[in-house]
Amino acid sequence: MPATNLYFIHSRKEEDITERQEALADLCWPFHALVIERLTPRAILCLGSTAGKYVCKKLGANRLIGQFIEQNNCGWTSETFENPQGTRVVIATHPSRVDWCAPATDPSHLVRKALQDAQPYWRRPRGRARGAEGHACV
Repeated sequence: MPATNLYFIHSRKEEDITERQEALADLCWPFHALVIERLTPRAILCLGSTAGKYVCKKLGANRLIGQFIEQNNCGWTSETFENPQGTRVVIATHPSRVDWCAPATDPSHLVRKALQDAQPYWRRPRGRARGAEGHACV
């Protein structure tokens, strides 16, 4: 299973690059769009809401189809969205922030459901990932 960061820069924490996040993500998106176009994943797991919201926006995944609210004092929410082509984007709380081994905060079932319920790529409507057009890396 391929894995990557949304942008390719080292930082100790997200707050250190807040002002540049959108520009960094835009700079790296053509790479991600090409990988998504080539691999046609059924689901994309984003760890943290910053990456998740950006990927949803770029893929047009705006239909909420699943949700998990942590059963603790924080009550953070992990969500699954789907785009018109059937690609699902799971935005899960980052495992550096919550304990994925504790049932009250583990969003793993949301990820499993997104994968189990998603249509295989050959049954989904065809379409290119937004931003892949004209990319030089072929």
